[in-house]
Amino acid sequence: MNSRLTVAAHVLGLIAYLEREEGRGATSDELAESVGTNAVVIRRVLGQLKHAGIIDSRRGAGGGSVLARDPGAITLRAVYDAVQDEGRELLGRHANGVGADCPVAPVIAEYLDEVYLDAEEALKRTLARVTIDSLSKDVMERVRARMATAPTGYASLHAKKALVPERQIA
Repeated sequence: MNSRLTVAAHVLGLIAYLEREEGRGATSDELAESVGTNAVVIRRVLGQLKHAGIIDSRRGAGGGSVLARDPGAITLRAVYDAVQDEGRELLGRHANGVGADCPVAPVIAEYLDEVYLDAEEALKRTLARVTIDSLSKDVMERVRARMATAPTGYASLHAKKALVPERQIA
């Protein structure tokens, strides 16, 4: 599994927050700064999310990437499906097959395939129970709680940036 699900969840949580709290979308530069990656990576993930009908683009003041539907209707499972490479397994299998001369190797491969399939299905069920709305609200609740207990200097320096990302104006 690669980091695209994590990047996509972060991006969608921030977009949901900005729409809810500030009534605006998010730019790819703003999202990249929050995620800590290059805007090209963000735009690639945004393209996958747009193709899946999860986000849309809005032009003009308050524009940028916006959610295409209610955040309570978008699950992490839908996000996973949108950014996961088609045909790519979550847990790696034998890259080059198994040893043809070993009687144990194919049995181990079959056994692990069953275990991995069960693990992948459990992950997908868990992701289906988490919405972007709950993710965004739960994360912000944790941020506010952390800021309330942080040392005074830390809280005052980082509170505004953590809660209200500054918009990049080109």
